Amino acid sequence: MNKLDRARILALFVLFLAIVDFNLNIFAPRLIPKFARFGVIRQPLTVLIVGTDLRFDGNNKPIVDGNGRTDTILLVRLDPLNSQIKVLSIPRDSYVPITGYGMTKINAAHVYGGIALTEQTVVNLTGVQIDKYLEISPKILIDFVNLLGGVEIEVEKDMSYVDRAQNLNINLKQGWQKLNGQKAHEYIRFRHDAEGDIGRIVRQQNFLRALSKALLKPSNFPKAPFAVLTALAEIKTDMPITQFVRIVNWARSLGPISIKTITVPGEATTLNVPGAGSVWLINQPGLQNVVKELF
Repeated sequence: MNKLDRARILALFVLFLAIVDFNLNIFAPRLIPKFARFGVIRQPLTVLIVGTDLRFDGNNKPIVDGNGRTDTILLVRLDPLNSQIKVLSIPRDSYVPITGYGMTKINAAHVYGGIALTEQTVVNLTGVQIDKYLEISPKILIDFVNLLGGVEIEVEKDMSYVDRAQNLNINLKQGWQKLNGQKAHEYIRFRHDAEGDIGRIVRQQNFLRALSKALLKPSNFPKAPFAVLTALAEIKTDMPITQFVRIVNWARSLGPISIKTITVPGEATTLNVPGAGSVWLINQPGLQNVVKELF
């Protein structure tokens, strides 16, 4: 075998490896060894994700002035070293101290001081330093799910509720089904049953797993850039776009079982305090144990 033949064989081998790597990145990124993955995060990152509500006036038009309350508060640990995503769900009715406003529900922090006060309140509560934040509106979630062609999820029971102030008209039937963006939004917003906000948190956690499965579908890979652009156009964040893309690339290499979700421990109770009403009273020793486990 002369040098030219060896060079041709080497070139074909390199081309073969490139094709294999390309297809693995698209269809099976989990099969790529960690050291060979590119365009992904390498160090752990803690991200605060909040979902804000929408308020509507008497003419059913969104109210854009001021900050809404946070319906969803997630403290997320992205751990590429152990290939895990750990999610701490903080109930919106958690009764906590908010700097300058005393003891009240944590979802009010966003109304009083936007994402800055929300972040400070979460840090004070957990003792965990936050690297970046993502502030998400219902519209982003609806558009994102629609771009992915919906998410498959088991609706655990019939859900029906109408709230004109929130422009919500929830009507879901029990059973496995594919939810479009609007129906997915209704699923994670429903909380008008015996479980209240804690039941909704469980549904939000179920939705995260269903969304991760949808993202892993090979048919959704060509849609990923459009989904990311759609999200970034609406999301409020201090995260550079390059870092956001690296996180998405890394998350694609994980399966749903790599996502661990825990809710801040506590109990629902009613306080005889003006303006408090029904709250989530946090079990502080339990919270510290959870924080040690996740972060």
